[in-house]
Amino acid sequence: MDRTLGWILLLCVLWLWLGWGGNWWDSHENKEKRDAFERDWWKSFRRLTFEHNSTFSLLPDSVQGSVGTLLGNDGKNFGSSGGEFMKDVTGTYHGEWVADHSTQTTPFWNGTLPSGYSRPEDGSAGRLKMVLNSEPTNHKLAELLRGTVSLQSATGFSALLDVEGLYWRDSGVAVLHGAPEVSAQSAVDVVGAAPTEKLFAHAKAALSEAYTKLLPQRKRAEDVGRDCEYHVYVQFIQGRKALVARSVMFAPACSVSVATPAGRTIVGLHAKTYLLMVVRYAAVAALGMVALLLLLERQMRHTPTPASLARVSYHALSMQAIVDSHIFVLHAIACVAVGSLAFLVAGAVAFVMFSALLVLVMRYVSAVWRSQQPSAVDPDDCRRCLIRMYVIAYVALVVGVVATYAYLDAQRPLPAAALATLVAVAHGYWVPQIWRNVKRNTSCGLRWDYVVGTTAVRLFFPLYAFAYAGNIAFVSPAPLVWALVAFSVAQTAVLMMQDLLGPRFFVPEFLRPLAHDYHPAVSLPSEEEDLERNSQSSDMAAVCAVCIQPVDSALEGNHLTPSHMLTPCAHMYHTECLQRWMDIKLECPVCRARLPPP
Repeated sequence: MDRTLGWILLLCVLWLWLGWGGNWWDSHENKEKRDAFERDWWKSFRRLTFEHNSTFSLLPDSVQGSVGTLLGNDGKNFGSSGGEFMKDVTGTYHGEWVADHSTQTTPFWNGTLPSGYSRPEDGSAGRLKMVLNSEPTNHKLAELLRGTVSLQSATGFSALLDVEGLYWRDSGVAVLHGAPEVSAQSAVDVVGAAPTEKLFAHAKAALSEAYTKLLPQRKRAEDVGRDCEYHVYVQFIQGRKALVARSVMFAPACSVSVATPAGRTIVGLHAKTYLLMVVRYAAVAALGMVALLLLLERQMRHTPTPASLARVSYHALSMQAIVDSHIFVLHAIACVAVGSLAFLVAGAVAFVMFSALLVLVMRYVSAVWRSQQPSAVDPDDCRRCLIRMYVIAYVALVVGVVATYAYLDAQRPLPAAALATLVAVAHGYWVPQIWRNVKRNTSCGLRWDYVVGTTAVRLFFPLYAFAYAGNIAFVSPAPLVWALVAFSVAQTAVLMMQDLLGPRFFVPEFLRPLAHDYHPAVSLPSEEEDLERNSQSSDMAAVCAVCIQPVDSALEGNHLTPSHMLTPCAHMYHTECLQRWMDIKLECPVCRARLPPP
């Protein structure tokens, strides 16, 4: 026994050594490799010279000319004190770009695009979004500039670049390096991209100070993903209060330049201004969520009985829940992506409000679904169906979160027609309700303020994104959004007219589905048949099973009187009695058969 215990202790010690000890050894070994890498990096960085390490002079002549024109005086004033430019360029910019393929052979380009790399097509154009954040350095004229650049085109090309470099306050020029992920090589590329020897020395001095803190955070170049990497030159325009700039980007390994079109500029907003816009938008969106909650609560009180719930389509409510959930998903991803405290607080508030709305909607959906099931259904089966419905709803929400995040992260937009189709289908949430009204020949049971109000609130988001040019996402206006508005308004108008003109007012007679007539024509029995039926059973006398009173004088000619109703299962009741019964249950009081609404 003691020997067994000893072996167990030995195995435990061995396991601890292999686990913690091995990790410690690996960590120690990795630290030594990292220290060696940083020593080699500093050694090579200090040896950089303009004569031997400038990459700007190796760029195609057309690119050097574009950069010289952008910087002014062929770049000779670059880095010289020549006026007052914006001291703070931190902000969010948006504009347009045009791509041009260079056919000139350079040391970086042998005429073949590297495997796995992607570049925009020659002559293609698209939208640019640039988010920049400036940080002070010890250099009196330079600021460290970091951020992201997003390129998207209608042809399907997209790229998301991390950028890092320097901004020179005296000339309003920024030299950046853009790559799928910033690495330790970025500083070397920024220094090499300087177009003059003077700026080469200044950039080297400024980044040497900045990288004493940044280098431990940077990966090696071989440890990051590879794709087209760009030299980015940005000229901020002098004497403007707003953030206005022009840019030229060139990818040496891909031989493609991406520049601001002639006569166009990149327009930006200061970080504080942009944050104020976001706060205003968040406040309006929050009011919209509150309005949805209040309207839904009033609608739920408007349909308290099974008969009133039976007029509501749970497919329509489910589609609305899906639309609301994906609107929230887009906002939540935006909050996480931006990451500032204000965005995260707004996201937390939105999450609480959306959770309350989703819980309320799911309660209403389950109540509508339950009211439309026959009482003969096993309660356990009913509970299982409800659980399945909740699971499907929340799984769909999770899948929507993952799919939306992957779609946005991949920066691969769908074609405009496909995206418009998806949005239109999602906003067709009143179509199931219209069809239910036609099929059952009843009014929808929805309050007009609920229909109009929820439609207006849900249209606010696509209208803001695709009709308002000053939206916080910098999405270009799309006239197609007004077709979506017309589609939603048409659905709302049809629902309201169904209440006024009848559920089937727009359906031709030959296309209308048959509805049950509770006052049908009745074939009267012959005198012999009547005597035979009465002699066989006295129980066959017509008695209203609700009030337990005889149904007398039920016929006018061969039709039932308005005061009597005949169910599809051939049971007769007083009209007043059966209508009161159907306000509670849509089942026959005698045989429990399902009854269509009157």
